[in-house]
Amino acid sequence: MIDAQLGGDVRAALRRDFIIGGRPAPIRTLARGAQASGPWPAVIAIGAFDGFHLGHRYLIDQMVADARARGLAAVAVTFDPDPDTVVGGAPAPRLLTVTDRLRALALSGVDAVVVVPFTRDLASLGHEAFFDDVLAPALDVRAVHVGADFRLGARGASTVGVIRAWGSARGIEVNGHDLVGEGGTPITATRIRSLIGTGELAAAAAMLGRNYFVRGCVVRGRGEGTGMGFPTANVARRGVMQMPPDGVYAAWVLTGRGEAWPAAVNVGLPPMFAADPSSSSLEATLLGFSGDLYGRDVAVSFAEHLRPPVSFDSRAALIDAVKADIERVRSRFGDTPVHL
Repeated sequence: MIDAQLGGDVRAALRRDFIIGGRPAPIRTLARGAQASGPWPAVIAIGAFDGFHLGHRYLIDQMVADARARGLAAVAVTFDPDPDTVVGGAPAPRLLTVTDRLRALALSGVDAVVVVPFTRDLASLGHEAFFDDVLAPALDVRAVHVGADFRLGARGASTVGVIRAWGSARGIEVNGHDLVGEGGTPITATRIRSLIGTGELAAAAAMLGRNYFVRGCVVRGRGEGTGMGFPTANVARRGVMQMPPDGVYAAWVLTGRGEAWPAAVNVGLPPMFAADPSSSSLEATLLGFSGDLYGRDVAVSFAEHLRPPVSFDSRAALIDAVKADIERVRSRFGDTPVHL
């Protein structure tokens, strides 16, 4: 039923959307000055990779192809936390949790993901210290791949040109790739955040290569939904994630059981219950689901905006509207889970 309505391989699409794949590459966290068993000859790509969008995908693909041609390991080097959250005056909302970002990299075809703990001390290092003191104990870097706008060190002093000159003297090839464009403009995490924030979910998905999702833990809320006949999962988001505008959405909810359930999702405090401190700003009604999700980690993938938030005159009017939302989701996605 679901396949007939959506077309194509729904399971494959949802696995893509929720970043579920086969065997991930190992993930290793480094520390400055830590001892290692010996440096690993490698070609590397460096970046924060928030959202792991199509531009990041292209960069990783170029790095992996170079590594394969050289017969070397392909290694993605990233940071935890995202540098923007440490040195940025007003950090932007994230497009992926750290865990999801690392999983996306580990499933991208690389041989390993190396995570560098990002601190203010690390931010003050020049590129020489970063490569020699932080990376060199674990990686014998033979080539580097970054975006053309990549910068490293205090005040971004180490540009691609600066790092390339340094690498040339050491026999290290440094490649600064032009940013992948869409609609004549480069794909960036900033651009994708803006699109999600203004509700342009299809445009954001085209740049991400998947539908956007947020992750959180199911907590107890008002309990109003159960009394109305459609219990909701109140999701406490993990970290400061970019959210679409307030309103109601058709979505899929991935539970800890490996099942994706069609859902009607409310974003923002419901106007009728805005004064209730137990109200949640992310509430999902999973169609066909029965059971207890409290304390479980779930992910909510936004498929379509259904309507803006509305302040209803009565409880009965609210119930009728929610029932209509649920029927719209059911007519498109059905009311049974997809096992991923």
